[in-house]
Amino acid sequence: MLPSKYVCWSLIIGMVQLAFMVLPVQAQECSKPIGKPNMVLTEAFITKETFGEGTIASFECEIGYARAGGSRSVTCTAGVWSTVTLTCTRKSCGHPGEVMNGNYILDEGILFGARAAVTCDTGYMLVGSGVRNCMVEGWDGRVPVCEVVKCGKPPTIVNGGLVIPPDDVYHYRSVVEYSCEKEFTLVGTKSIVCEKEGEFQPAPPECKMVSCPAPVVENGVRIEGRLPPYKHKSFVTYKCNDGYKMIGEASLTCEIEGWSASIPTCKGKTCFGVLCVVGLVFMLIIIFHHMHGCA
Repeated sequence: MLPSKYVCWSLIIGMVQLAFMVLPVQAQECSKPIGKPNMVLTEAFITKETFGEGTIASFECEIGYARAGGSRSVTCTAGVWSTVTLTCTRKSCGHPGEVMNGNYILDEGILFGARAAVTCDTGYMLVGSGVRNCMVEGWDGRVPVCEVVKCGKPPTIVNGGLVIPPDDVYHYRSVVEYSCEKEFTLVGTKSIVCEKEGEFQPAPPECKMVSCPAPVVENGVRIEGRLPPYKHKSFVTYKCNDGYKMIGEASLTCEIEGWSASIPTCKGKTCFGVLCVVGLVFMLIIIFHHMHGCA
């Protein structure tokens, strides 16, 4: 007896179902995983383009960045990668160090890729490079050096003595003083200073022979002071003779540019007021007596 059509179709369907149960299900592959910023696939996976079901790939932080948390690994499941949880932040180089007589300008911070510039204190100058870069292994270069500014010998002046102190090299803010030979007068600032530019300031003084001419005061006499010649800071005082009045300063001092004031003058006194009227009347009386022969 032949089987019925119903039985045949049932067998066919059952066989097909069994085939699907026996044959393995074809897995779905994943494309290359994409990480977050500042990270890359590790060397074992970076050249691969496709990844099979269940593949575990790993990431690492880029050069200059460090792991801040999360897992390095992701898993391919049914053609989809698991979520990337790794986070990478820039490495810190820490403070670049203390600079004697200077300091760092850290406007860019202290993380990987930052630049630190050095500025020296007033009166100090930079020796070597003044910039350091935050690299993978830390700050490059060495801690810069700020050396004190130096001045050479101060200018010499004509008819001047040795400067004090007499050194070959002077440091920033060092002060030197000038003096003049005998009979000469110091004109200008006595001391000069080694400034931040490496030069002495202000300009050095001069040594000049200072003398003043002997004053001539007609109808007057000298009452104080020495006789000529008159040198720097010599002084004299005059007064007028009786019947004369002084116009100007009675005392004079010999300064660098000459006498401290104009030479005074002595002028005859002129009568004014009641005394002059009385004198005039008296004179008229005498004249009247002479004219009329009065005894």
